[in-house]
Amino acid sequence: MTENELYAEAMRQYGYEAQLCKLAEEASELSAEACRTLNHSTLERRLAGEIADVEILIAQFRQTGMVTLIDARKSEKLQRLANRLGVTYAEK
Repeated sequence: MTENELYAEAMRQYGYEAQLCKLAEEASELSAEACRTLNHSTLERRLAGEIADVEILIAQFRQTGMVTLIDARKSEKLQRLANRLGVTYAEK
């Protein structure tokens, strides 16, 4: 099974609402781990694990038809970041 097939199967078996709840849970865990990293009370490996969990769930939602919306919002936010930094952002 490919990575994309695995994402689709997880969404199919668990359902949109359950995966949305899981995304919120994993994002919360990432937030907590980031704070622990700043306080030097955790390993960078644990932070990487939480980042990976969130990325996996985001990939699942990209496949549910949100890819265009996510990409558009991401582009807007990258442009805003570039403006704040005083640099020119060139999209791919």
